[in-house]
Amino acid sequence: MKEKEMAALINYTISKLEPSTALPLTLKVTFFFLFAIVVILAICGNSIVIWIVLAHRRMRTPTNYFLVNLAYADVLSAIFNIPFNVYYMLNQTAWPFGDFMCSFVQAVSHISIAANVLTYVAISLDRYFAIIHPLRTKLTHKQTIMIIFGIWILSLSVSSPAIRSFRIIRSACEVLDMSIHKKYEWIFFSVTYVCPIVILTITYTRIAIELWGQTAIGEVTKRQRDSIQSKRKVVKMLIAVVLIFGLCWFPQQAYFILISIYPAIPDWRGTPYIYLISYFFAMSNSIYNPFLYCCMNNRFRNGFRNAFRFCPCVSASTEFCSQTHMSCRSFSEPTTLGVVYSSQRKTIHLANAHRATMAEISINLSRKH
Repeated sequence: MKEKEMAALINYTISKLEPSTALPLTLKVTFFFLFAIVVILAICGNSIVIWIVLAHRRMRTPTNYFLVNLAYADVLSAIFNIPFNVYYMLNQTAWPFGDFMCSFVQAVSHISIAANVLTYVAISLDRYFAIIHPLRTKLTHKQTIMIIFGIWILSLSVSSPAIRSFRIIRSACEVLDMSIHKKYEWIFFSVTYVCPIVILTITYTRIAIELWGQTAIGEVTKRQRDSIQSKRKVVKMLIAVVLIFGLCWFPQQAYFILISIYPAIPDWRGTPYIYLISYFFAMSNSIYNPFLYCCMNNRFRNGFRNAFRFCPCVSASTEFCSQTHMSCRSFSEPTTLGVVYSSQRKTIHLANAHRATMAEISINLSRKH
């Protein structure tokens, strides 16, 4: 019920503004500047995340692919959703972009937010099975791509009723039948907010108990300790991503729940201002993930340093450049450890072979003498 409800009620909320209560010019400029920052940072930050993963073969792990999917959804929203809706809200005029863009903008907003939420659920389930059931077969790259494809198909299916309902009515981008649309809003709200929050809470609580609530029996090797610490870092970052998502969208969710219960809220003088603030917080969610990856993951941090290596104040990461043959440890612990242990086994095997060869030479020399 997020961006979808916004579009459904923008016209109604704005239409309640009398000329005397229109947004002041200074407020329009302020919101325009804030939303412009959101759009720029969302496009740039998420594009760098996509580059870091796709341009480095060993970074292409299942979890990283899901993060790329989040980045794609945020870029899509930043380009085709935020600019059009912000212009519409701030100028308080008729929808100027035509009937096609009315439906298209709403399609992008509905599908992108549904794809975001479903991707969060997919990540949590992937981490759940990887940590709680480590002996189960891990996701392959092909399976991950199929899951992502399914996420977008499901997002389109869930959003299709709302997409078909938006048309130009009296020069405004509105819903054809609001009574039917309100029923759909509650269904969409349950599918894209309530149910995911429940699933995320259960999975990450169980993961946290597994990683922090249990004490290992016997001596813990350095290898096991490093693996546990790596998994904890991943889970901390993913929990932070989900928490920020929930906090950013909470004001918007609360607004539409209240407006469904109390229809007179749009008549209140301060409602447009409250709505703009809640909408800004919701849209700003698209800029935080790249910062979280950079702050909480060494590999992504080095990737960002490499992306900004041309800046005078940023030094390129030699570690990121020289070790791109290894998987991102923080996102694929079993794969990374497998590479390390495989290299160690090869080294040991070569050392043993070398010692065996030297022993044979020594024996042969002894026989000759």
